[in-house]
Amino acid sequence: MWLPIVVIIIVLLFFFLGWFFFQKAFHRPRAKDLSDENVLLTSDLFGYTPALKPALTWFRQQAWEDVSVTARDGAELRGLFLPRKGAKVCLIMQHGYGSLPQDLCVVAQWASKRKYALLLPYMRAYGPSGGEYCSLGLLEAEDCLRWIREAAELQEGAKVVLYGADMGAYSSLRALGLPDAPEIAAVISDGAYTGPKELLRHTMKNQMRMRVFPLLQLLCLYGRLMWKHWPGGADLRLTIKENKKVPVLFIHGRQDLRVPSSMTEEIAKACASAKVTYIAEDAGHAATALADSKTYFAELEAFLDAVLTNPPISPKTP
Repeated sequence: MWLPIVVIIIVLLFFFLGWFFFQKAFHRPRAKDLSDENVLLTSDLFGYTPALKPALTWFRQQAWEDVSVTARDGAELRGLFLPRKGAKVCLIMQHGYGSLPQDLCVVAQWASKRKYALLLPYMRAYGPSGGEYCSLGLLEAEDCLRWIREAAELQEGAKVVLYGADMGAYSSLRALGLPDAPEIAAVISDGAYTGPKELLRHTMKNQMRMRVFPLLQLLCLYGRLMWKHWPGGADLRLTIKENKKVPVLFIHGRQDLRVPSSMTEEIAKACASAKVTYIAEDAGHAATALADSKTYFAELEAFLDAVLTNPPISPKTP
């Protein structure tokens, strides 16, 4: 008599637990602002403070323009734009989960020295951008198409290049496979994951040390309801197979504990276009530009110099 009641209670508890985790992780997630020194003190990047602080100071001193686009679902997305008269390249830089545009300050400063125009969106559900939920790149990939069109208007005549870290890398690469994707010159992917479901499984199993079933399935179910996409059906390896035109530079840190470098290696293997893969042996999550800056920027320069020439020189996978 009591057994059915106990089973129902357990099932309901799992559903409520899944909903709690989903809300905690994806309903306007809390982002760490590295420009706050107290945040930097507790950040994984604290060891790179000597390199970070000057770049953060540079970032604050720039005359950023506030720009916005409207997402397909009606959310108003905001971003920062740094124009450059006569720029031949507009670099769209998309931050990762739990991050903000200023966290990309080191690469942004480098790109500015190369006289690129810069467009740094606040991903949906972050900062002043609208949207109730972060979707680990599913909706963000569609948002990326809006930003590409906006960049083409803001910096007329410039070639558009996408740069993304973590979730920004996943959404940049996923955007290549969406219908009516605008033309871009290249993609730079730093720390991409194969898909939201695989990332959730890795996080739960290896970082949180918890059982995956049935919580993972519940998170995916809630994701389908809130994001209108099934996280398990968004494998980047399948999407990137169709990309035969846009060159990609794949970057990852071998010591990345949040997103294993093997994910980037699998995506790069599936990519059908011209590509370069750079795995930094001593770098952690989205920290390659800080841990191995000399090689990192040498790779960026060589890749962009190759793909932006006219006619382009096809980079090769080492």
